[in-house]
Amino acid sequence: MTSYEPFFRPVANNPLNDLQRAHLFYEQLQRGHFHLAFQPVVAPGETQRVLYRESLLRHAGEGLGFNPFPLLERLHVIRPLDHRVICTVLTLLRDNPALTLGCNISALSTVLDSDWDQLLERFSSAPEVARRLVIEITESAVPPNHRSAVDLVHRLRHTGCRVAVDDFGSGFGTLSFIQQSQPDIIKIDQSYIQRARNSTQGEKTLKYLLELCKTLAPCVIVEGIETSADLHLAQSLGSYWVQGYLFGQPSSDTTGMQGSSRISN
Repeated sequence: MTSYEPFFRPVANNPLNDLQRAHLFYEQLQRGHFHLAFQPVVAPGETQRVLYRESLLRHAGEGLGFNPFPLLERLHVIRPLDHRVICTVLTLLRDNPALTLGCNISALSTVLDSDWDQLLERFSSAPEVARRLVIEITESAVPPNHRSAVDLVHRLRHTGCRVAVDDFGSGFGTLSFIQQSQPDIIKIDQSYIQRARNSTQGEKTLKYLLELCKTLAPCVIVEGIETSADLHLAQSLGSYWVQGYLFGQPSSDTTGMQGSSRISN
């Protein structure tokens, strides 16, 4: 589940162009001004049962005044961020053997390259860590190379890492990619539970999508659960896993966690 609110806090007199904003983002990242917050994916009937915790990027200050993710994707400069986040999550997993974490990557980052070769080698050399990692591929962009993206998913899963298709139904994801890559998890975009709240047609659509996704992946998650009514609705339609603000805002509290959630080089 992608959450952009922490980046929307207004900054006065901010007439920067896209390249300047991208430079500002990476400058802030280099200075250690970003960290991870965590939100659980839980079972509807027993919300203390956690499948994993999604790692979400947060700014430590007053915000940038703009949403960096579409910008970085538009300029095709999001891959360095994705790899830094994965490395930070790997370190946390290594230092916390009881922890299972997920992290988002853009579909633009699904091209096999030397960075991925190094990461895949790390996964293979530490299968006990890889088993506790979920890579969530967002639907906000088209993979540059369909075959390469499918191959990457297969190689990730071969190391023991699980792969999720995030925000399914909201962007550029295709059934063809899902059928060929065979992800472990599909996360249904929060817009579907939002429409199901007030519309019989929306409810039917979510039920159909849940049934479809269960034929494509062993684990399906409904995102955007904000109220007890949402939870009951998702459960009644057959959802086994859910995520949303009902179970808490993404938390930066790392009490009891070894290591730092700050993004570093």
